[in-house]
Amino acid sequence: MRDLLFSRDMWMLILGGLQTTIVIFVFAAIIAIILGAGMSYLRLSGKWPWLYNPLEWFVSTIHEVPAIAFMMFFYYVVFVGEMNGIIVSIIALGIYTSNNMVDVFSVHIGDVDKGQIEAGLSLGLTKAQCYRHIVFPQAFKSMLPFFAGELRALIQNTSFAGYIAQKDMMKVVDIIREQHNDTLLPLIIVTILYLILAWGITKFVNFLYVKMFRYD
Repeated sequence: MRDLLFSRDMWMLILGGLQTTIVIFVFAAIIAIILGAGMSYLRLSGKWPWLYNPLEWFVSTIHEVPAIAFMMFFYYVVFVGEMNGIIVSIIALGIYTSNNMVDVFSVHIGDVDKGQIEAGLSLGLTKAQCYRHIVFPQAFKSMLPFFAGELRALIQNTSFAGYIAQKDMMKVVDIIREQHNDTLLPLIIVTILYLILAWGITKFVNFLYVKMFRYD
């Protein structure tokens, strides 16, 4: 184990897996937030039900299956194994996570007192301006802690990328085990890295909360 601890090859593999995990997480989170915000707008506005209803059914239905099954379906069936696994992981996890993001946006925006929108309209603001300047800032404050939970779940789901031929951190543990016949050390290191990432997400969200709402 001592030799492995100072093995350059092992650390290069782990750092490469960490990079893959972070790339998948960041871009999947962006997709999930954009889709979640867009679908919550369609839900709350009641516009284009012909678009929202099938999207809502699709997103809520796929969330009933394990994330790994959805990722493998995308990789082996939708893209027949010909698309880069990192891109497939980003798309699949972004769509998978967007279902919870829809609920986060919808619930907290819907909780804002409708009387404030009416007051804004009476002052000459458009409905879009009311949502931008009155509703969303209040909703964003209450939804931030829930974002942290969803993002931590997303970072955990990135561990399934190894099933579609990607060297994420969990896949790297298998590679090191095969090469060096040692599972304990790389597993401990990778576990610590996941804990650090989850801690970093929580700290970042708390930083945003303090930075944006310190005077409230």
